[in-house]
Amino acid sequence: MACFIVIPLAAGVVTRTWLIRSRGAAWFEQSFLPRFQPVAVLALLATLVLIFAFQADNITHRFFHVVLIAFPILIQVYFNSSLAYGLMKLFRVPHSVAAPGALIGASNFFELAVATAIALFGPESGAALATVVGVLVEVPVMLSVCALCNRTRRWFDAASPDECPAPTPGCCANWSTFAAESPQAAAGA
Repeated sequence: MACFIVIPLAAGVVTRTWLIRSRGAAWFEQSFLPRFQPVAVLALLATLVLIFAFQADNITHRFFHVVLIAFPILIQVYFNSSLAYGLMKLFRVPHSVAAPGALIGASNFFELAVATAIALFGPESGAALATVVGVLVEVPVMLSVCALCNRTRRWFDAASPDECPAPTPGCCANWSTFAAESPQAAAGA
């Protein structure tokens, strides 16, 4: 189990600390991370392709099992994300916290579950199938939750003028607070 959590976490902490000490935080944030982002996306895609390749026969030959596994996951992810997002709106949490909170609250961390199921039960096991179906369902559902959060940003108050750069009706719930402070308002005066 340590190889899936402790080793990558420790390697990440050591690498981050070393790079920031040797090159500085500004270089790490503005140069390294933007260059590394495509590598991270490609690694995630490669992982998903390999996971689905291992389970291709199970997914195609056990379609009814896939549906039985997928349907409750679908309901659970949408319910949890809606509940978390709605509660954060109710308690006036800023969108910059509410949107990630909704995604984290709805996540089942299936990627880790896949690794564990394959390590414990093998790539052709029912446990591996269940976790792979979880990834198969969770990834597009989480993308749809993310799109919804982006489309409903205006429901939330902006925490600062930076989050409301062009204050107009509909950009955020408290747009009028920043209207007088905006560069557009100053230019028009």
